[in-house]
Amino acid sequence: MATSNTRRTFVKSLASLPLAAAIARAQSPPRYEILIQNGEIRDPARNFRQKADLAIRDGKIAAIEPTIPKEQGIDVIDAGGLYVTPGLVDLHAHVYHGFSFGIEPDPLARRSGVTTMVDAGTFDGLQVDAFRKYVVDPSQCRIFGYVFLYPSNRNPDDDPVRWARRHMKRTGEAAQANRDFVLGVKYQVGANMAGRYTFDFLKVARELCDEFKLPLMLHVSFAPPETDQVMELLKPGDVLTHCYNTHTLGILDANGKIKPSVLAARQRGVLFDIGHGAGSFNFEIARKALAEGFLPDTISTDVYQASINGPVFDMPTTMTKMLYLGMDFDDIVARSTATPAKIINRLPGMGSLEIGAPADIALLGIEEGNFKLVDAQWNEVTVERRIVSRLTICRGKRMSA
Repeated sequence: MATSNTRRTFVKSLASLPLAAAIARAQSPPRYEILIQNGEIRDPARNFRQKADLAIRDGKIAAIEPTIPKEQGIDVIDAGGLYVTPGLVDLHAHVYHGFSFGIEPDPLARRSGVTTMVDAGTFDGLQVDAFRKYVVDPSQCRIFGYVFLYPSNRNPDDDPVRWARRHMKRTGEAAQANRDFVLGVKYQVGANMAGRYTFDFLKVARELCDEFKLPLMLHVSFAPPETDQVMELLKPGDVLTHCYNTHTLGILDANGKIKPSVLAARQRGVLFDIGHGAGSFNFEIARKALAEGFLPDTISTDVYQASINGPVFDMPTTMTKMLYLGMDFDDIVARSTATPAKIINRLPGMGSLEIGAPADIALLGIEEGNFKLVDAQWNEVTVERRIVSRLTICRGKRMSA
């Protein structure tokens, strides 16, 4: 009996050894579909910065620990030297491909770390169902959108403002019926967009958004109307895009200072988005605004067919421009993930890397070298650092070709 007890005690002592524990772990089945090791976790949503391993299971973030044994992962990714961030959220893009000037979202998202794109008014109230069927549902990345103020198929003999007003109810009801992906209404204010009717259209947009309790995303370009008139109509939760443009509907006065009406709008909760695009981002305007402490709330591309091959290219390139202008990397990531995710406000945990959040992840790096950047006026600068994407994971899976 004593011999038997001694043998059991010896076996128990072996089981308590680190080697035995390691063997047991190695023999157990993997717990996670994807395991990202050795990366620098950057989660601005909760001010988390730490070198750690991150594990994904069932489309969600399952664990973040200093070390997770590689045997616990089926697909093990070495992220040494990279930043593991929430998937990038592009608040202003045009992805109604095949029907307009939009681009196909997945190929761009896959190579650029973007897991969520917001279409900024490429579709109207008559096209909501088609946009869902042909863009939202089949895309690997997440797609949301702002519906355009009025349909584009107006008869030339129809009064333009009456046309927009006639479609208010249908546009508002289409937005409300598709709240899972429709965020609000988009309109383009500027004399170059709708001539003498542009301010009247803005008033219609304001009325529609108030009646249906929807936020407004507003493009700004050329006066009239004047900046002060536009700011007066914007309300908390509205997004003004193209905030660093060179046009006459701008945020700076003749002395390079932020206009009082712009500051008042920000103070009451209006949000300011970059929306780079083919003509709406300028290094000097951005530099002056940043010197005044006027940082963008969100960084976005306004990518479409005329800007994807330059000057925009993608989100990392747009983020690099803000790095060049002096913004902090974590600040840039926050305005490219957590803040736009709050504006979308459709999916709990979006824009964060907290446990249980959707496994939408970007692996980003900062390369050293000499790289050319251009703004929308094709002013060229050379930078020594650029932000690059190395891998995009959306809905818990590597984005595939």
